[in-house]
Amino acid sequence: MRKKIVILSFILIVSLFLAAACSLTGSAVKNNDQCSSLESSAKDECYFEANKCSKIENKDIRDSCVAELAKIKKDIKVCDLIVSDKTKAYCQEEIAIIQNNQNICREIEDLYWRDNCNFHLGINNNKDVYCLLVSNTQQKEDCFKEIALATNNHILCEVLQDNEREGCIFKIAKITKNVEICQELSKPTNRDSCKYNIARLRGDKEICKQIGTRIIRESCEANFGPKPVSES
Repeated sequence: MRKKIVILSFILIVSLFLAAACSLTGSAVKNNDQCSSLESSAKDECYFEANKCSKIENKDIRDSCVAELAKIKKDIKVCDLIVSDKTKAYCQEEIAIIQNNQNICREIEDLYWRDNCNFHLGINNNKDVYCLLVSNTQQKEDCFKEIALATNNHILCEVLQDNEREGCIFKIAKITKNVEICQELSKPTNRDSCKYNIARLRGDKEICKQIGTRIIRESCEANFGPKPVSES
């Protein structure tokens, strides 16, 4: 009789243990995949946030998820899992920037993202040679301008058009307080205004003598006129 009671007690303990284990397992499964109870786009967005790209049904969202996963892993190979050509190109561009690797830009087939890749790596590294690889004219000029102002290299302003070129050179001349750079400006009034500004910045009246436009020269010299005598 006692033996039977022991056996029954053992069976009861095992049953309770299995029930508890089953409950814990079920809870773990539920917690590990809370997205499964959602529907349609809500489910896809949930998996996107969880970086579970393979469970996403919408192709565009899945591609975007893989791109973000590639950025997290900093792995260019992950981009190869993307179906959409444009999203794959975006992924490659992002990894190129993260790795600071211009070689990746060369592998991008989409022109828009290849230009963006060379543009960002150009200004991030002050490499004007990368600007030359940008096909879009406006973006190429912006690339050269950013680097010119970041490095105070007025030579790079030469690729800019008209007023953009003048403004770029003028800014660098003022920043460096280099009156010789003023001579690179194409318009006489711009050259004289440049010299006037540098004379004031350097507190050097002698620079005023280099100004050809009379009204600008006189304004320059007036800045260094005698101070009014204070009444005693």
